Amino acid sequence: MLFCGLLAMATLYSCKPSDTNLQKDVNSALTVSYPEVSASVNNGVATLTGTVNSETDKIGAEQTAKAVNHIKSVNNNIMVNAPAPPPAISYDPDHVITDNISNRLTDSKYKDVNVEVRDGEVILTGKVKRDDLQHVMQVANEARAKKVVNQLTVTD
Repeated sequence: MLFCGLLAMATLYSCKPSDTNLQKDVNSALTVSYPEVSASVNNGVATLTGTVNSETDKIGAEQTAKAVNHIKSVNNNIMVNAPAPPPAISYDPDHVITDNISNRLTDSKYKDVNVEVRDGEVILTGKVKRDDLQHVMQVANEARAKKVVNQLTVTD
């Protein structure tokens, strides 16, 4: 009876896939969606390494490894790449900003508004009526300048 029990345990143990085979299975599964990730397996525990572009991909790779039969657990050591920096903001050259604002303020009621542009910064000087200030500032702010400096004198 003892012999039969030992034989049964030995048979079951020998049917268990080797870590080498498990590693091949995990890596095959990962290659489809996560080619930059690889796995090593020790005692049925998969350890994932490599890089992905998002936290979602990191979790997805872990779930892929866990789905492989006979994997007991997963150590997820995958690194997530830093996101790309946002594109640099480009500003129009000074003469383009000046022309843009001046052309939009051609109305005679803005004849006392002076526009100066230096290194992408708009400087508004002169006089403007209180009712017109918002429009003048809107035009200046829409001119793709780095900054708008309001030095206007407001009149009633």
